[in-house]
Amino acid sequence: MFRDRSLVPAEAVRLLALGALIERDRRYGELATEIRFFTQRIVGPSLDLLGSSLELLRIEGLADTVEHHAEEEKTLLRITPQGRALFQELMSAQLRAPVNDVGRLVLLLKLRFLKLLPPDFQEDQLDLLCDVVRTERARAADLAKEYGDSAISEWIQFDVALSDRRLEWLESALEDLGVTV
Repeated sequence: MFRDRSLVPAEAVRLLALGALIERDRRYGELATEIRFFTQRIVGPSLDLLGSSLELLRIEGLADTVEHHAEEEKTLLRITPQGRALFQELMSAQLRAPVNDVGRLVLLLKLRFLKLLPPDFQEDQLDLLCDVVRTERARAADLAKEYGDSAISEWIQFDVALSDRRLEWLESALEDLGVTV
């Protein structure tokens, strides 16, 4: 993790792998394909996100082999209690604002795996996401105001409107948890 407790790219990939294994046991090749698919759709091809080998999950005790196969990619993996604990730790990481490519990946991973957390942790994560979106909205609104009626101001107003929509969604998700917003 970075000093501010936000995830480095390799930890974002690890969060994705662990969360996918919590959803269900997966074959090594299937897990690798899912990681590659998800990260490339969010960030595009990135050397930073190739990450370390999934074999490290087994070496570090984060995943166990349920069913070994001669072809490594067909070996079935299951998350361990240590893997679940690390997943929870990675899910509770900070999110940097402004949200860059890796930050967007982490944000989407938090939303993807939110349902796997206990309700109080879900609330914490939704609060964190609200704070990040509010910060980005304030920055965009200040920038738009600085440039008045220019093309850049109009374009940045799209970001402000998108932030408003995101906040509405996040506040609705908090209300669904029974939190008064």
